[in-house]
Amino acid sequence: MRECFLTKDAQPFVLSGSGAMGWDAVATNLLMPGERGLVLSSGHFSDRFIDCFVQYKCDITIIDAPRPGARPCNNQVEKALSDAVKEGKPYKIITITGVDTSTAVLADLHKLCEITRAVSPTTLIVVDAVCSAVGEELRMDDWGIDFVHTASQKAIGVPAGLGIMIASQRCMASLPPKDKIPNSFVNLQNWLPIMEAYEARKPSYFATPATNTIGALRVGLDQILATPGGVEGYFKQHRNCADFVRKELAGMGLTLPTESESIASNLLSCVRYPEGMKATEVIPEMKKKGWIVAAGLHPK
Repeated sequence: MRECFLTKDAQPFVLSGSGAMGWDAVATNLLMPGERGLVLSSGHFSDRFIDCFVQYKCDITIIDAPRPGARPCNNQVEKALSDAVKEGKPYKIITITGVDTSTAVLADLHKLCEITRAVSPTTLIVVDAVCSAVGEELRMDDWGIDFVHTASQKAIGVPAGLGIMIASQRCMASLPPKDKIPNSFVNLQNWLPIMEAYEARKPSYFATPATNTIGALRVGLDQILATPGGVEGYFKQHRNCADFVRKELAGMGLTLPTESESIASNLLSCVRYPEGMKATEVIPEMKKKGWIVAAGLHPK
């Protein structure tokens, strides 16, 4: 995991569950009462992350994308971080959705990390990478990312069933004591000794692991690292695949809902229905030809 997330010493966590479990981990381990979070929203799944924060009564500020298919504005992010620092109440965390599945918008992750580090250096950078790790470029150490959560079933190429997280040492040092974290199963302090024992090849137990899927995870990560060029080669493969798919779509007269190709994911293509056609006309015909697609995931 460290090799795939391009980090030397971050702490991995592998738990049984879905990618959405990472929202609970962030909301309960990284934000305590009175601490503030800045949340960037680029689609439906970013908004569900917000719902989780609201459920835990976290103190959050939201910066929305101006419209579906757009990114949140970097200048707004910089101003919000700067204003909070000037008020003497800097944000404890900023959360960025690497790719929102409902829009296929790719976050301006490197730039957002640069802005945060420059303007509010104490703020922890948290990335929801369920639909972006490890196929989109994410350089944990070089970019100063503090916490990443993802799932096994996307670019890692493993069956669903694992919530995968990795935390910088700075993030680990910020965790509250175990009894102050308002959750049990995703309490990272409960899991830390288990992960450390696993790495030391010693038996340890907190909850039953999804052993088959963890075995598959090892295979998936090994396959990524065996790509010519390693992780860098894996990023390139996805970029090449995206270029091919977009050219084919354009040749059919189809368009993406993202404002430009430059902000579209390399792992996922959201496509507008052909002019004048509805989902009920398109999807059954595609299914007959062996294609399985998701209908519109964004409510708008």
